[in-house]
Order: sequence, then C-alpha cells, then structure tokens
Amino acid sequence: MIFRWIASLWRGDLPLARVFWEYTIGWGTLINLLCTGAALIVFLKSGPVWLGLLLHFVVVPMNAVLVTSVWRAAARENGSWLAGFARPASVVWFVAMLVV
Repeated sequence: MIFRWIASLWRGDLPLARVFWEYTIGWGTLINLLCTGAALIVFLKSGPVWLGLLLHFVVVPMNAVLVTSVWRAAARENGSWLAGFARPASVVWFVAMLVV
C-alpha cells in the first residue's frame, strides 16, 4: 500500500494542492525540522559528527521526491495559479531545507 502511494506521488498523480501544501510544506517541513533538531542535539552533546550530519541530511532523498512530485503534479495542472507558484516555491523550499 505504501509503495503504491509513493509511486503515485512520484508520478505526480496526486492533486497538486495536496502534494504542495500538505506533504511538502506541512509534513516535509515538520520532518526536516525534527531531523535538524536531532542533529543539533547531537552536536550540542558533543556526539559523533557523522551522526549529526547523517541526521541532518537523511531527509534529502525525501525532499527530492517531494519536489519532483510537485513539478509533475504541476505539469498535470498547467495553467493554474498554483502550478505557476508551486514549481519555484518547491525549489526555494528544497534549498531552505538544506540550510535549516
């Protein structure tokens, strides 16, 4: 079941509004902040650097899937205001999540 959902997300079959607002901005940001917070705790407690970096960057593949799915869903809904907004906004979000 989860693999079918990920496949439909990857293909851009899900509605753009849901993929962008709920999955990317909502859940994606929350997961990124939690992983970055965990990485900061590791660094503050003088834990292994590799663990802190792993915790910070483990979400990059998920972020790439989310941005790709936003672009593919936007291609299906080309011409809507959200399609024009979501494409560049998802790239800005991706870069911001790399830094945060």
